[in-house]
Formats: sequence, C-alpha cells, structure tokens
Amino acid sequence: MEIDDGDGHRIAMVKKALIDPLRERWVVRIEEGPDLDIQDNVLDHEYTFHDGRTPIATVSKKWFRIADTYGVEVASDQYRVFVLATTVAVDEMAHDGR
Repeated sequence: MEIDDGDGHRIAMVKKALIDPLRERWVVRIEEGPDLDIQDNVLDHEYTFHDGRTPIATVSKKWFRIADTYGVEVASDQYRVFVLATTVAVDEMAHDGR
C-alpha cells in the first residue's frame, strides 16, 4: 500500500515481508529516509516499529478496554507522520474485509 503526501506523491510504501513462523513482519520503505520494520502481532494490534535496531513506536490494545481500540506511542517526532499513516495502512491490509 502506498502512502502519499498532500500533492499525491508517494512518500512511502508498506509491504508485508516474507512469512516468519514466529511473528509477522512488515516493511515501510520511505522514499527519502531509512526503512522502518514492523514486527510482532499485527492481527492483535501488538507490534513495534524499528529504525534498524532502535524501537521508535509501539502499537497496543492493552492500554484500552474498548473493543477495536488501540493506541500508538511514537518515541520520535521525526517519524510521527509515517508511523500514524503506516498504522492505518497495516490495519487496513491485515484486516481486509472488516
């Protein structure tokens, strides 16, 4: 899934990585920046974004008791837009048909 800026130019591409039997893995290819990795349980909204080995954001349902609600905690302002847009894209791709 592509992430576009306000002018319709692609700024990132979100892809599901090769199948890993232990956990899900997704990749965010940022046009003008480093790639981000997403790992852990995307279907249950429990996963972490990494810039290389550094965790930069966490998505979790554990913080809320309301169904279909999850939080996004971003450690760096540098990636805020990418993390939020990617979270929406991953949710749409992982839960197709909902």
